Amino acid sequence: MFENEFKGKVVLVTGGSRGIGFAAVKGFLAAGAKVYFLSHYEETGAKALAALKEINPDYEVMTKAIDLCDYKAVQELYKEIIAKWGRLDVLVNNAGTDNSTWLTKLKQSEWDAVCNLNMKGPYTMMKYAIPHLIKTKGCIVNTASVAGVYGCPTGLPYPASKAALIAMTKSVAYSFADRGVRVNAVAPGFIDTDMTANLSDDLKEGAKKQIALGRFGKPEEIAGVVSFLASDNASFITGQTIVADGGMI
Repeated sequence: MFENEFKGKVVLVTGGSRGIGFAAVKGFLAAGAKVYFLSHYEETGAKALAALKEINPDYEVMTKAIDLCDYKAVQELYKEIIAKWGRLDVLVNNAGTDNSTWLTKLKQSEWDAVCNLNMKGPYTMMKYAIPHLIKTKGCIVNTASVAGVYGCPTGLPYPASKAALIAMTKSVAYSFADRGVRVNAVAPGFIDTDMTANLSDDLKEGAKKQIALGRFGKPEEIAGVVSFLASDNASFITGQTIVADGGMI
């Protein structure tokens, strides 16, 4: 569907070494893009890079591990991308984390860790990406969550931060639509990733009973939504959050 869709374009993906992010990186590369992906740890980034090179040694792909909340590091990253490839067309804010601690037992440090990565990270990445995206009439795709749409019974900072990301998506879309920049989000439901792998079998089975399609989604299925939102097929879509939850609600 997206063959050569992103040829000549430069894509930046945060949280790109595993799960949905890695699937998105593979999808963009297969569609002709040059991709720079970020990871939390250097070793996971290096492992992902090696896997991508095994698929196609000619892929134009780079990786780095940085603190997404470090505005100086983020600024240097964009300078590096522009120096290397001369442009930026797509930013995918995929990096995120969760915490399932019950509210009355939640530590301030736990709240800060989740909200910093899930909110401050995308804020910082978008802030310094916008000038480059204006030049290319590019776009941003944020990975939110159905937890940010419907809420969830535990882990307050996760649904709170994802709801905030959805609001940020709408607000940045409003702010820069007249400059040609589109901003959208995808809100995945239960997906087969490291995050859901830690759930007990009972919780997994209970969750599947709430999903109309009767199963967890695959990272590639969410990556397909990301690719669509970043493509010219979605040229008249901005400020939207696409829920991809298999009919969970």
